Amino acid sequence: MKTKEINDADLAGVGPKLLAHSKSAEFTARRGLVVELFPFIFGASKRMNAKAISAFLEKEQGIKLSAVTINKALKEPAKNWNLFFDQIEPAARIYAKGEPVPMKDFLFRRQYLLKKAENPVLKAIATALVPAKVAEACGILRTKWYLIDWEVRLKALPFLEHRLGEKGGK
Repeated sequence: MKTKEINDADLAGVGPKLLAHSKSAEFTARRGLVVELFPFIFGASKRMNAKAISAFLEKEQGIKLSAVTINKALKEPAKNWNLFFDQIEPAARIYAKGEPVPMKDFLFRRQYLLKKAENPVLKAIATALVPAKVAEACGILRTKWYLIDWEVRLKALPFLEHRLGEKGGK
């Protein structure tokens, strides 16, 4: 496509038109989406290429995430694992305060913090005994960390080990 010659007078109206269009168009920017999905993209990338992952996300889940964005994330696993871990680290640290084992040990166990008890009596007892902050931390870990396949979590360990040391990561 050939671009027409643009003078300063024409250019002055382009910016406002672009901004006006962006306000009326469907919102497509989901900054951080690739970080939120990174563990799953990372795991899927062992069997699928970025284009196939992108196609699946769009077709099956209605999520538009380009193959270029996925490839970029996969080329920087340390950065993206750390950005993902930023979301759960505060909860892990809260939970770690009452745990007799280092954070690294409970985060990389195969099964941990399984589903909440369905029995109403056990739920009431747990609610009375566990501080609200700890219960909230457990919920975050359960839904953001332990939802990730165990083998994928193990592959994250080398990228996160510096944050899980004994010093601050009991």
